[in-house]
Amino acid sequence: MLLFVWTLINFLTFSTLAWAEPKVFYGKVVGTQFSVIQVRGDDSRVSVFWMGYKTRLGSRVPFFGDRVRIEYIKDSLGRNAVTRITIVGR
Repeated sequence: MLLFVWTLINFLTFSTLAWAEPKVFYGKVVGTQFSVIQVRGDDSRVSVFWMGYKTRLGSRVPFFGDRVRIEYIKDSLGRNAVTRITIVGR
């Protein structure tokens, strides 16, 4: 009986875990403020991304007008957390 309950708990725990797969977003930087970056996508929508200490930069921090490729995940607060940002062009 105890083995059944333990197996059930393990199954339910591991079946509800969501593995974080990074998503990719392309766009042009339209605003920055401290660790927040605003990017206009190809569909003219402005999205907000949060950069932190785990963010890997390609060469430098992007400025206004830079075209960027952003890999991001949803963090525990529901924000778009940047894992990698690369400058594609100007």
